[in-house]
Amino acid sequence: MQTRASFSVRRPRPSRRGRLLAGLAVCGLLFTGCAPAVVRANVTGRPPVAGAAAAGGERAAARVTERGMASWYGPGFAGRRTANGEVFDPSQLTAAHKELPFNTLVRVTNEDNGRSVVVRINDRGPFKPGRIIDLSRAGAEAIDMIGAGVARVTVEVLTLPEGVVRVGASGELRGFEVMSRLHPVGTLMVLSPLVGGEPLVVRVVSQELPIESPADVVVGYELYAAVGSEARLHLD
Repeated sequence: MQTRASFSVRRPRPSRRGRLLAGLAVCGLLFTGCAPAVVRANVTGRPPVAGAAAAGGERAAARVTERGMASWYGPGFAGRRTANGEVFDPSQLTAAHKELPFNTLVRVTNEDNGRSVVVRINDRGPFKPGRIIDLSRAGAEAIDMIGAGVARVTVEVLTLPEGVVRVGASGELRGFEVMSRLHPVGTLMVLSPLVGGEPLVVRVVSQELPIESPADVVVGYELYAAVGSEARLHLD
């Protein structure tokens, strides 16, 4: 008599991120009444967010300022690759920042002497506690901080890269609801994480962002967890 072996197949459990996106998709369907294909969109070739400048592909950013200590780097780093893949040149007006998107332009003002310089973010750092930006030698010379090595500065965001928006979070929003200063109520837009993740269609429900908020768009907490504090925005 032959004995049949029995076995069972266990389906892998979806990841937490997968469950989150699936839940958001369901909320989006209930909110927009659209077919599933509309919830996630391929944004390749879509136009950038309204307000992008014609020259340089950059968009004016909300005036966001940060205060803290700046340092500078150069010796020993010339010719090395920066975090965005460029070859580091200490004679160029560039800087490292821990969070701002690459190619963001910022004005750095030395609070001790009032001198300022506009630099482009192309690297990550500084990683010493209390420091908020690491300037190239050229940037440090422009605000006269070479000798001291560090200086107390104000960093003001001037422009963000094309299509990149700052994202805030609010407990008042659900599913794919968003607030946006730049678009009228009812506008459908696509938000994509800067790194990885899937693009998601959202709908503007209000333009009434808090005056003090530095964000361009505000989303619910769950959507914020999916896209992060900066995201690419395209019109649907």
